[in-house]
Amino acid sequence: LIVLGVLLAVVFVAMAGGVIYAFARNIPQLDELQRRQNAVNTTIYDRSGKLIAVLHGAENRVPLASNRIPQVMKDATVAIEDERFYEHHGVDFTGVVRALVTNIRAGDIVQGGSTITAQLIKNSYLDTEQTYTRKLREALLSWQLEDKWSKDRILTEYLNTVYYGAGAYGVEAASRTYFHKSAKQLTLKEAALLAALPRFPSQYSPVADPKLARERRDIVLDTMASLGYITEARAEKTKKKKLGVFKEPLDQNDTSASYFVDYVTRQLIKRYGTAVTFGGGLKVHTSIDLDWQAAAIKTIQGTIGDLDFGFKPAGALVAVEPKTGYIRAMVGGVDFEKQKFNLAWQARRQAGSAMKTFVLSTAVTQGMNPRSTYYTSKSPTIIPLPGAQEPWVVNTYSGGSAGRITVERATWISDNTVYAQLIMDSGPSNVVRLADAMGINSKLQPYPSLTLGAQAVNPLEMTSAYSTLASGGMARRPQAIVKVVLPNGKVDWKPKTKGQRAMSEGEAYVITQVLKGVASGGTGSVTGSYFPYPRAGKTGTTDNYVDAWYCGYTPELSVSVWMGYPGDYLHPMPGVAGGTYCAPMWGKFMQAIAGDLKKGDFPAPDKPMVFKPWKGKYSTMSPSPSASDTKAPKPTATKTIKPEPTPTATKTIKPTPTPTPTPTSSVGAQAVTILAAAGEAEPPPYDGLLGWLHDLFSGIF
Repeated sequence: LIVLGVLLAVVFVAMAGGVIYAFARNIPQLDELQRRQNAVNTTIYDRSGKLIAVLHGAENRVPLASNRIPQVMKDATVAIEDERFYEHHGVDFTGVVRALVTNIRAGDIVQGGSTITAQLIKNSYLDTEQTYTRKLREALLSWQLEDKWSKDRILTEYLNTVYYGAGAYGVEAASRTYFHKSAKQLTLKEAALLAALPRFPSQYSPVADPKLARERRDIVLDTMASLGYITEARAEKTKKKKLGVFKEPLDQNDTSASYFVDYVTRQLIKRYGTAVTFGGGLKVHTSIDLDWQAAAIKTIQGTIGDLDFGFKPAGALVAVEPKTGYIRAMVGGVDFEKQKFNLAWQARRQAGSAMKTFVLSTAVTQGMNPRSTYYTSKSPTIIPLPGAQEPWVVNTYSGGSAGRITVERATWISDNTVYAQLIMDSGPSNVVRLADAMGINSKLQPYPSLTLGAQAVNPLEMTSAYSTLASGGMARRPQAIVKVVLPNGKVDWKPKTKGQRAMSEGEAYVITQVLKGVASGGTGSVTGSYFPYPRAGKTGTTDNYVDAWYCGYTPELSVSVWMGYPGDYLHPMPGVAGGTYCAPMWGKFMQAIAGDLKKGDFPAPDKPMVFKPWKGKYSTMSPSPSASDTKAPKPTATKTIKPEPTPTATKTIKPTPTPTPTPTSSVGAQAVTILAAAGEAEPPPYDGLLGWLHDLFSGIF
């Protein structure tokens, strides 16, 4: 009988071996299998490399190199998960026999006896079906993996993939979730707790059931002591300590940059898709300066925080670097959790007189000299429109008239009637084309009312367009992303910052000189109280004080500030104009970051602009085509340059000392004084006939 039993055993083993051999022949090699791609968090950094946001989907995972995982974490994991890890070759036969006996007794698969290597294979290559066939495949592949990888690499990969509960995959995400710190800082009590979680991460949750979690932690400590990883005395001492976990995961996102991060995330999704953006392990280096961002938020909140017009007004601020297009600050609201709508680039609001800059720019690029081209400021001004359209009736901001003034001075006081005539002379379609070339992406219509800001734009594109003037006529797309680095260290995307020329340097310089007058002596002069350095800009206020703007720039930075109602409805803000609120906010922000700026003047172009003969239907004088007038004026608003008394090559209307039928000087002065009181204008030294004579003789003498 004994001999018969031995023979039967031999036959059974041989048959079992044959079955395993036959099965193994059909098992694919490890190299032939497609490893499951585990989601890895995408991280976003500011311009200095500081982490400002972490993006992830359902799986929160941050892979670590072996040298960044403390030994105590490795020891705790091996002790509780696979005590013979360093002895077996991927398959622990002792553990398999134990699990087999347990399962036979239970009549079901209740214990797996898996090694750390086998669990890594399951997490990376196989499904989670609980069958003996899958377990056999798992064992054979584990054996192959042990042939290829070191024990430390297998353990590191396991610690980076295993689930610890609360959405945390991998030991780094788990450490940040439960202890608000990196895994490399884990202590013994913390490592023991984390090591206890993977077997039943939901059941052993230290937040949901701290008592059970502590019991499991203590089991890990006892096991570590029994295996010699720690002494029994240290285990007993550590067991007396509390768990020390946080109830909420660590929020690594910098809330001051929430609107900017949202803007960046949308760009990433557009290029990479949702899966890669939230699980591709991208390292995204951005352009934002967190110090400037903090200054921008403080400026907005400090100015409008206590205002109440029956509603709480909102503000937006965008700062763009002209030479690169990099967005250095973006305030799209004050509370991203309450309002995720980004007012800096999603809101489309009328810009008021801030749109006059594009009309001025169009006329200058056509050859107009703003210092010697005159128009008559008369309120109302009635302009016939083609076809059967009703005439266009335009009034100045106050309803008064300034008389005969240059385009430059009309810009300083933001005269609506002059700019209504100027857009008719330069052509609305031409204005739309140039605005687009400068950076306005909103679909503008070639209507004359465009000069009064009757069409909607957003702060980001206004900042970008004004940046074109600051960079000497080079238009650059606003960029939030500097580069995107893949998990393998390769730079995958580096947006270009070269730009395209929208106008010549000379033309941009002439326009800037006019807008410097606005910032130093016109409607934006209050900016000098905070930032007394070379600057240019334009205010904007819409009807009934609904929207207020200030778009200003220096050679180093273009900044736009908007203020208004955050919703879709138009709500007036009595007394709020571009010059009374937005220009001061611009000045305060620039004052706060002044230490980071060179504060130099706008450089004169190598090739000054050569003015061309330019005569519009409504203008009363054309400049000489001489290039001599392109020299930079002194940076004060009061200095004027004489109009050329000689006729140009084309037929022009020579100014005479006889005043035109406009309101008297006192009426004009009263009108601009009213404009100044409303924050939309500053009274010029002279207007009407006196203004023309002053311009003429001040240039001569």
